[in-house]
Amino acid sequence: MINAQIHGHDRTLLGRIFHHPTSNNLEWREVVAFVGRIGSAEEKRDDKWGFTLAGRTATFLRPRDKDMDPREVERLRHLMQDAGLSPYSTEILEASPTPAESDALIVVDHHDARIYRLDPEIVGGETETTLRPYDPNGSIHHLSHKEDGNYRGQRAPEDLGYYDRIAAAVVNAPRIAIVGHGTGKASAMAVLADRLREHHYETQGRVVATATIDLSAATDGQLLALGREMLTRDAK
Repeated sequence: MINAQIHGHDRTLLGRIFHHPTSNNLEWREVVAFVGRIGSAEEKRDDKWGFTLAGRTATFLRPRDKDMDPREVERLRHLMQDAGLSPYSTEILEASPTPAESDALIVVDHHDARIYRLDPEIVGGETETTLRPYDPNGSIHHLSHKEDGNYRGQRAPEDLGYYDRIAAAVVNAPRIAIVGHGTGKASAMAVLADRLREHHYETQGRVVATATIDLSAATDGQLLALGREMLTRDAK
């Protein structure tokens, strides 16, 4: 069941919440209003507020000035991740319980990797309606190239540790699908495949499908459908 669409200024604010390094100029009143639009923001005692998103709740203390403390922004980011949100989300849906083991969808380019879970028991069915972060152990599921901030609009020098971190994030995934764009040296997916083959052989053995698309034009729904199709193909 869809709770809320995220568009316009809300998408900008969502991106600022997920920005690295953490923003120190996010206005409290803006955040409260935003959370209220996509979930609920309830004032409690002693300047405390309860934020609830997709069934996940955390308590935040109203700051003394107009901006949230960066440490509280990080806590809000973690709450949003637990609720299935990423900087690219366009909608928030009711969360369902996280299974012990989930298949993984990696969406990768030279700037960042988005890692989502695709539950094996519902791949090909009708119950999965949103991309949800692959985060079974509370680990990072959105990874950025360490030089990303200095190379927007062009390919950054390869940081092979970036690809190792992607491999570590999906080390327990039974099956892995990878989506990227570009070919040859322009393809981060190809670099990732080489890195997995050379240094993460067991993880490479669980990559069951890859696909190349225009990531700049892909919506959450299109990525979800593609990931499900890739894993369903493998199950046949």
